[in-house]
Amino acid sequence: MVFKFGGTSVGRPDRFRTVVQLIREAAAEGRVVAVVSALSGVSRQLASALEAVSTRADGATAVETLTDTLRTRHAEQAEAVLCADRKRTYEAILDERLEALRCAFERVEQDIDVPAARDAVLAVGEQLSVPMVTLALRDAGLHAPRCDATDLVVTDDTFGAAQVQHDDTSERVRAWYRSLDPAAVPVVAGFIGATEDGRPTTLGFEGSDYSAALFAKLLGAQGLTRYTDVDGIYTDDPDANEDAERVDHLSMEEALARSASGGLGMHPKTLRPLADAGIPMQVRSIVAPECPGTPIVPAERTADALWPAP
Repeated sequence: MVFKFGGTSVGRPDRFRTVVQLIREAAAEGRVVAVVSALSGVSRQLASALEAVSTRADGATAVETLTDTLRTRHAEQAEAVLCADRKRTYEAILDERLEALRCAFERVEQDIDVPAARDAVLAVGEQLSVPMVTLALRDAGLHAPRCDATDLVVTDDTFGAAQVQHDDTSERVRAWYRSLDPAAVPVVAGFIGATEDGRPTTLGFEGSDYSAALFAKLLGAQGLTRYTDVDGIYTDDPDANEDAERVDHLSMEEALARSASGGLGMHPKTLRPLADAGIPMQVRSIVAPECPGTPIVPAERTADALWPAP
């Protein structure tokens, strides 16, 4: 089973703890891969600082403000969700990633390979969240190896909207998964990959959903569960329209049509790997994980394979 946790799922300590509990419960019943986004709001902060640096609008101040903000946000959450030893481990990772972030911003300022440097900046959000989830799973008694999506997802060099190189990615992902202990619960960054020569790339807005679908297809998962802060798919934005109603069930064909018009709030490529492999998906709420959410089921399949059952 593949689980995808968005920024609103991992971005607050209470919800973060729910993520750990859900993974722990699922891992007790079978093999699990978790695909994780940056903490809520972090990707937007990175993009805003990039804009300031690119336009020379007091970029140095923007970078210092950003790194201070990221350090405080992540350190405070680590304090809330990790034991003391794991917190110290995470602080070292935080230091390392923030230093790499500064270096990437310097490349942007100096006009050195700017498209690649911009993606290196945007990838940092996931590179900060994944280790925190991994360490929290270890605190929970699970065998959670450290994984790096840039070693697994091979893309071209269309920075900002990189195209996945499916044959190379399939070979790497399947070899990596075969090498894991069957009891392992790996956590992988969504949204990011790397070129053949190792330069980080990003897959575009909401790319973590697409990453999760790719992993589900390549690993032959029984299903994909996407957790967000809304309890399923609605007829309209429930925050903007109080008359919006939750959709109890969608066929994959219906979902593909809605996705094409932007009606699902996911990366436009998310559903295609699932449709091609006949893998069902569901959208559920991290706020109320007991709610059934909305299953998206391919023809001739049922939602029975999904976990937790809708």
